Amino acid sequence: WEEKKETNIGLDFSSLKGRLSGSVDLYNRKVDGLLYKYNVPTPPNLFPSTLANGGVMENRGIEILLSVIPVQTRDFEWNTSITISKNSNKLKSLDGSTFKTNYDYFNAGWLAEPVKTESHRVQVGERIGNFYGFKVVDVDANGKWIYEDRDGKQVPYDQFSRAPEDKKIIGNGLPTMYAGWNNNLRYKNFDLSITMRGAFDYQIINEARMYYENPKNSRKENRLRSVNDLIFGKVTLNNTIDPEFNNYYVEDGDYWKIDNITLGYTFKSI
Repeated sequence: WEEKKETNIGLDFSSLKGRLSGSVDLYNRKVDGLLYKYNVPTPPNLFPSTLANGGVMENRGIEILLSVIPVQTRDFEWNTSITISKNSNKLKSLDGSTFKTNYDYFNAGWLAEPVKTESHRVQVGERIGNFYGFKVVDVDANGKWIYEDRDGKQVPYDQFSRAPEDKKIIGNGLPTMYAGWNNNLRYKNFDLSITMRGAFDYQIINEARMYYENPKNSRKENRLRSVNDLIFGKVTLNNTIDPEFNNYYVEDGDYWKIDNITLGYTFKSI
């Protein structure tokens, strides 16, 4: 079984006769015994791998709730509440008490043909959810990528080795902050409710662009219109470039959305 140990410090408050209230919670959560598939020798084991408890992950964060009644009269009342949560996580270890790993990382996720590669790396000392791929920093006059290699040097497309060691962390798919804002307004017999929420500081992999913005990969009738966009505002992508996963197709995922709007009217009872 996984074991979770958590320290939580909280503060609840209320003032102005309840018109201002809220809470603040700080937490530090440690999970021991994460399930992991370890390689084991055969014999004495019957199979070359076994699922066992091992690994440690740590989460730290803060959660804030604030509720306010800015206006409260006989005919008009406004209630609003804001929630904010911020979290950071880190993988502390992959090793268990009995089994040890050969490496301090493993790759996960999969991008379909023709890219055919893992998209994520889970590594000790890093955040969960990291994207792992090639980093492009520019494009040349012929529409070919210019990469940043393992040493931080800029390398033209035709000279880039594409070795696994040249891949880098190029984003993270887990938001570090969530927020919500709820409003309830009443004017005489009318009431209005608006619910909003958002997530921030994370990225997404735009697979549609990766596959259908590449002129070599797509048939002409199956390309996105953006296939003709200028890369970094310079030239279009060269039609001899193979589709691949790089940071050009990693985009900011921040959003703010309205989940629900409800307008009501309360009739007087007869």
